[in-house]
Amino acid sequence: MLITGDIAEAPSVSAILREMCNSVKKPIYFVLGNHDYYRSEVDVVKKAMEQLTQDEILLYWLPYSGHQILDKDIILVGQDGWADGRLGDYHNSRAALNDSRMIVDLFQAKILGKNKLLEKMQQLADSDALQLKSQLEQAIENQPKKIIILTHVPPFKESALFEGKISNDDCLPYFTSKIIGDVLAQVASENPGILFLVFCGHTHYKALYKPLDNLMVKTGKAEYYRPEIQEVITL
Repeated sequence: MLITGDIAEAPSVSAILREMCNSVKKPIYFVLGNHDYYRSEVDVVKKAMEQLTQDEILLYWLPYSGHQILDKDIILVGQDGWADGRLGDYHNSRAALNDSRMIVDLFQAKILGKNKLLEKMQQLADSDALQLKSQLEQAIENQPKKIIILTHVPPFKESALFEGKISNDDCLPYFTSKIIGDVLAQVASENPGILFLVFCGHTHYKALYKPLDNLMVKTGKAEYYRPEIQEVITL
């Protein structure tokens, strides 16, 4: 099972993942979304996910467990990813997400002003992007035919839709991670013989975008309290 985040909120995400694990009794590979950090601090949640991955043999938080070889030709990697404010018009945006109210790190930054909030958003996003690049480089050493990437925030504006259209300049700063998109585009262009398939979420609207012949991004739809299987992948 592959999960691209927004599983719960920080106080309950570990318990819900354990419940899912006990129910499906199959490996669950996951990244976290912004909601999974609500009511806590980023480092606290990350440490909890590291411990969960150590304790539960079927649970894999991909930023901690590293690349996973699904078969000899397919490798799975993942990073949570954060909106980085680089697309759209952050400084004039009238949008506001609960992230800066519900995640301690972002709340503390917002108190100091919109510029400090942007700085923190980009710090988190850039850190994940750097780790994703490292994961991809390690995966490529195994010479796979396909690499599946899980992340939460859409990496391109064309994969961040609202009611079938690309999100506007108010919303794009909070619904895209340009730095993740830059990493994906660079690595894919440098490795044309590998197919890169990206799964993400966050926007709640389904999208399919193919920026390169060997790079495809699929954004899953979502409705609160109604999780559903987005796609069945045959290996």
